Amino acid sequence: LWQAFPPPAHSAVRPVVSFFPNWTPIFPGESVTLSCNVAPTAQGNLGYSWYRDGHPIPGDQQNLVIQPTIWSDIRSYSGDYQCQAGASERSDPVTLDIKSDRLILQAPPAVHEGDSLSLRCHTWPGLDTRNPVFYKDNKAIGSPVSGSELQIGRVDVTASGTYKCERSVKIYFGRNTYDTYSDKKTISVSGKSQQRPMSHSNKLRWGYLKQDYEKQKKSIITVYTRV
Repeated sequence: LWQAFPPPAHSAVRPVVSFFPNWTPIFPGESVTLSCNVAPTAQGNLGYSWYRDGHPIPGDQQNLVIQPTIWSDIRSYSGDYQCQAGASERSDPVTLDIKSDRLILQAPPAVHEGDSLSLRCHTWPGLDTRNPVFYKDNKAIGSPVSGSELQIGRVDVTASGTYKCERSVKIYFGRNTYDTYSDKKTISVSGKSQQRPMSHSNKLRWGYLKQDYEKQKKSIITVYTRV
């Protein structure tokens, strides 16, 4: 006699934290939106929880905006962020750094095989700078055609290494320039991401976030150039 049994219960799929814009570190006065991505089958009226360095922080929505001001204690924003969706496990930690250097190298917080990798040599808004040069393991790998972002393209594990960038900064007081380097940043390319494609509603949400970011970026530059 055969008897039907219900399939065993499986724990909820672990969510994945993503950044928009998709890079770290950032300057004080800028912002990044963290999103707690869940599988399409798990979407709905979920309760969300957020953690920094293992401790609960305010926020019960799918998106969490991190925006330290130029007067903030950046240590209270930098750290390893995780999220939880409903009864799911916590996501893997993703690191966000806040730095007040003149020059920073920005890269995605996590890079997987098959991802399209972009690096950004980002200066404090308002500084007069020249085109940057990017390095991997102390060897120059190129400069962007224009702007500050280098498009490397789809990567595999061979893209893992230590990166930095160099940029000439013009100092008006002495009417000369000097070369400055970003801190070194280690990028480790791991296996293919298990993150599922965005649902249509999430794509719309990210579209609105991108519009907000472009507006915010212009206002940030305006604020800093007046100082």
